[in-house]
This record gives sequence, C-alpha cells and structure tokens, in this order.
Amino acid sequence: MKLDDIIKVAAEYPFKNLSENIELQDDMLNIEQLPQLLTIGGVKRVKWKYKAKILGPDLSTISTEGGENNEELIMRTPLNRTSIPWTFTRLDTNSLEKLVEYLAPCKEGTSLFNVSPWPRYHFKQNRTIELKEGEIGNGRNVEIENIKLVENHININTKFLNPQFFYINPYYIESGYNSIDNTFATSLELTETYSFVSNSLLDLKFELGKVSVETNGKILVSKTKNFAEAKLHKLLWDMTNEVIEINCSPQFPLSLYRIEPSAVIPLYIKFNEKSNILQMVLENFSDKPVIATLYVSARITKIIKPNNTITTEYDRVKIPIRRWGIVNLELEIKKLPDLLLKRKAI
Repeated sequence: MKLDDIIKVAAEYPFKNLSENIELQDDMLNIEQLPQLLTIGGVKRVKWKYKAKILGPDLSTISTEGGENNEELIMRTPLNRTSIPWTFTRLDTNSLEKLVEYLAPCKEGTSLFNVSPWPRYHFKQNRTIELKEGEIGNGRNVEIENIKLVENHININTKFLNPQFFYINPYYIESGYNSIDNTFATSLELTETYSFVSNSLLDLKFELGKVSVETNGKILVSKTKNFAEAKLHKLLWDMTNEVIEINCSPQFPLSLYRIEPSAVIPLYIKFNEKSNILQMVLENFSDKPVIATLYVSARITKIIKPNNTITTEYDRVKIPIRRWGIVNLELEIKKLPDLLLKRKAI
C-alpha cells in the first residue's frame, strides 16, 4: 500500500475501508492525520520497522509492530513536515439538486445555488456576486478589493523576508517557515496575509519578499489582516465546489443549509431522495474541539448517526467534534410546510 492509496480510501469514508492489515512506509508517516485515517479506515494491525505508539493531531493513536527495537517508541505525526498536495473531493451536484427539488418550493426558471454552507463570492464574467450560506437565489452584486480571481499566474511583492507559510495537506492545515513548491492552497503571513488557492496544482516560488504563483487554471488571491481571517480551508473548498445554476426559481430567496462554526467543513454531502436521508461527513479544521451546528431548511425527524448529537430545535442538530476530528452524520429529514419555510427566507 502506498501513501496515495490511504488518501484515496479516506476520501470515500465511510463507504470504503482499507485493508485490516497494512505495513507502513516512512513517507506515509508524513501524513499528519495518518492515525485517524487508519482508524476510520478499519485498519486492525499495523506493521512498521519500529514498534511504536503514534499520535495524531486529533489525539487518535495507533500502535505498530516492529522488529528493530524492543521498547515501544512514542512519536507524533508528521515524521517529517512537508507539503503533500491535496484538495477536497468535489460534491455530487446531482444529489444536491435533488435536495433542492425536495425542500424548496420552485417555480419555472433558473437561479444560483451556493452549495457552500457559508457566505461566498461568485465571479461571473465581470461581476462579483455575493451569496449567503446555502442560498438559492440570485445573490447581490458587490465590489470588493481584498479578493480576486486571476488566470494562470500572478506575481506579488509582499516585502516579507521570513513569513510563516500555511498550506493544506490531507485533512490538515500545516505551517512552517520554509517556502513550499507545490500545493493547492497556501497563505503567507507576517504583518498581513496573502493567500493563493486553485483547483489546479500551484507552482510557488518565493524569494526576498517576491512571490510568483503559476497553475494551469484560475487562482483565487486574497489579502487579509491575518491567517485566521483568511479561512484558507474554506477558500479551497469553494474553488473545488463552484456555485451551480439550477432549474429552480424559488418563491423567495432561501438558505437551504448552513454550518457553524467556520472551522467545520463538509467533506461529503449526499441526499437520498427515496429514504429522505441526508448524509454529511464533517471535519473540524481547528486545534480546539467544537460543538458544530448544522441548520437545515427541513424538519429533522431522526438522527441516525452519530449517537452523541444534541438537538435543540426541529431544524438543527449539534455535533461535538474533537480537534481535527472527522465525523459521519446521517439525518432523516422531511419537507417543511411553506408557512414555516418562509421563516428561512433571506
């Protein structure tokens, strides 16, 4: 088994498992989330050259069998801090459209659907359109200065001599003070923060404050006060999952769903129109545990997974997620009467 195999299988969680027995190669230990990915992948027995207890950033642990030492070693991932280019898996837009058809009162016509469970910008021709979280509607034209979409390459003189680099590895945001060459999303922070994100692999060069970024596709460029404000993980998710145009003109602009806090990202969303089951795999991209809240414009009639959820009202569910944790959420939902749905209008 190779490093890429672990990442590919993790992208299909909870529908695909790894082998129960695997043997680790050293480069696999450069994946920060390796212990968690092996755990949710159903691995039972792990071999490595060393007998060791390995801790991940989410505090998951795995134990390895090894022949080169007698006393168990303790280590944390990553073994070596390096960029492992990775991006989110694109959502099934057909499934999302079925969710719209079931929940939203549609008239003939078309509208935009912001599949992101947070506000975002949609760049269309020479327009910048602001859409609210999960919005079905036409959005609002805005003018912004701190974020733009460019083609293929960009050069910026940041004047930073030794910025801190942030970049997205598989299911994790890594950081360090050494420049990286390839990634799908990166930020440079010193007195302010510059972020570069693409759905194509970025080729990054940095020297004496000057940064050059090239790719085969479009680059989203953002300038913020600090890295926390940049929300790099959300920008990458947005570049992977674009705003879509749907055959639905709602009676009123509607927010179909939203997720709080901003650290929580949906790795997977699927709606089964036959069983009315809405499934999401959520990850907390934060060093702190959170209580995530999913709001949906529907009545939640049953919580199937996980078993530690907290419901406070008919249309929302709260889920505890540990730091950097990944959880599988399954809900049975029912369409709301128009009178209640109008309260969701935006």
